[in-house]
Amino acid sequence: MSLKQVRSSDAEGSMTGLTRLLQEIETWVSALGHYDNNEFEEALKTFDGISDTSKILFNCGVIHATLGEHDKAVECYQQAIKLDSYLAVAYFQQGVSNFLVGDFEEALVNFNDTLLYLRGNTYINYEQLGLKFKLYSCEVLFNRGLCYIYLQQINTGMGDLTFAAKEKVTPDHDVIDEAIAEEAEVRGHSS
Repeated sequence: MSLKQVRSSDAEGSMTGLTRLLQEIETWVSALGHYDNNEFEEALKTFDGISDTSKILFNCGVIHATLGEHDKAVECYQQAIKLDSYLAVAYFQQGVSNFLVGDFEEALVNFNDTLLYLRGNTYINYEQLGLKFKLYSCEVLFNRGLCYIYLQQINTGMGDLTFAAKEKVTPDHDVIDEAIAEEAEVRGHSS
């Protein structure tokens, strides 16, 4: 094989790879468009046309969770984590789905893993990875606290809720204060 043939072969391989990447990006954008239009089944079908990556599997998990298919969502999150063990948001969403199906012990494990992979940060912005998601430590602590409360470990759960309240960032996080007040009210009536 001559040097000219090698260069030609490399160029063709690069173009094929570039073409494939462009097709994946177009498919990604199309799938997100379906999701934004609440066309969830169509979004899942469109994502199926792209090779499995942690981002795609995460998005499929979010769609399944939106449809109330939490067992399928958990499977997607687990597959995403196998491809990217540092994807804290996948651990978090897996915990939310496990919580919603009543598996509080597994959800607790998921939230503990989330905190581990937050690596001391108060939040991670996943937009640079193409995911419309910011994960806040206070949300993780809040959800972990709820797990403890549902597992009848009230004091530990309230401790997490208190820590979560100290780390609030957005107005949406005011739900943490409401949960603390509600639990205090319940405790006051049961005394």
